[in-house]
Amino acid sequence: MKNFLKIALLFSSFFATQFLPAQTVEKPLSVGIFAYPGVEILDFSGPSEVFGSTQGFKPFVVAFKKEPVVAQGFITITPEFSIDDCPPTDILVFPGGGTGSVMNEQKLIDWIKKRAETTQIIMSVCTGAGLLSKAGLLDGKEVTTFHEYIAGLQKVTPAAKVLSGVRFVDNGQVITTAGVSAGIDGALHVVAKFKGGAAAKATAFYMEYDSWKPNSGKIIETAFLRDVRELGLEASLKKHQPVAGLPLFYPGELLDMAADLLASKPSESESIFRFLLKKTSPTPTLYDGLGKSFEKQGKTVPPDSHSFLEKLTSGDIAWAKSVHQKTVKYQPDWLLFTEKDLNDAGYHLMGRKNIAPALEIFKWVTELFPTSPNAWDSLSEFYEAQGENARAIAASEACLAQLPAAGFDTQRKEMYEKISKDRIEKLKVKP
Repeated sequence: MKNFLKIALLFSSFFATQFLPAQTVEKPLSVGIFAYPGVEILDFSGPSEVFGSTQGFKPFVVAFKKEPVVAQGFITITPEFSIDDCPPTDILVFPGGGTGSVMNEQKLIDWIKKRAETTQIIMSVCTGAGLLSKAGLLDGKEVTTFHEYIAGLQKVTPAAKVLSGVRFVDNGQVITTAGVSAGIDGALHVVAKFKGGAAAKATAFYMEYDSWKPNSGKIIETAFLRDVRELGLEASLKKHQPVAGLPLFYPGELLDMAADLLASKPSESESIFRFLLKKTSPTPTLYDGLGKSFEKQGKTVPPDSHSFLEKLTSGDIAWAKSVHQKTVKYQPDWLLFTEKDLNDAGYHLMGRKNIAPALEIFKWVTELFPTSPNAWDSLSEFYEAQGENARAIAASEACLAQLPAAGFDTQRKEMYEKISKDRIEKLKVKP
């Protein structure tokens, strides 16, 4: 095991970091996927699968009117929202197909224009580019579309350059893709822009989308990103300002750039990782990247989160606790794992019938996150599975006690309350 980079700390810091607050999940990115009569099924379902399978995204269906629409003549899609009551969107996807059914709805075109002022990413698939064209979002840009619509899009968008032979074109806020299956490529690229290439590859692997090639599109790098590469992050932040309320960068872009600079400019890579840790929700992945930049500069750091969790799920709980103690002693802000990571490790061992280490993990989670209802609920579920009813009831009661201050939304709070009360009632009547 590696030595740790020793930082002078008051001894009290060690004790202050032993008990961690319950971790809240970062608000997911809102993804509106537009549906209309005649929408191409894979244009619609491909991006839906990508965003629905990736943590940190919350997709939903929006339509011109809140009424069922029929895709390709035989699949009915029921939208959750219409353009009249659609909530704020971080990402909007416009699939292709029979766009003629809505192309002349001026109210829709005006809505797209208005949404473009606040939506971080507007993406089209296939002939969906026609809707963006009519809203004026493609003028002055390089774009792409379905191979049979290349000439048509060029005709109606003379101020754009329509490209063939690429799966997608990234103009920053506006991303256009080729036809049908290319919507999957575009959506994976959006995941990479927000979460980094590793997250997109993980989703592609889950989907068994072996044909995905991250470099199959054209990415028009912004002036800010070019300057980060050449001048460094600090100088670039001083030189550039966000335009029209849109982001200056997407976190995944900087994350991937920091990884690219590890070998040639490790100190600059470190600066980017530190910046992302301040500007976004800290994750073990970000600390793993920071650790790699430290190693390139001859510094020593804790093990990466993947190695830590591998060792933990092998059942070596004593090693994991020792590493955690040393980490919080010398680098109290370092995030080796999340509450969910530990919980998942406990369930993994429980599923493999490794009961003793599973119990040790579930109890450890309640020690580290004593105010987390989820931690107590998991421990209760474990005890119930082992037939230890009194302990299961006590853990469920602890879950209920933490709920009022947990900061959960009403739906989540009601879910935990119901689970705990039902378990208590059920187990109290068991012999």
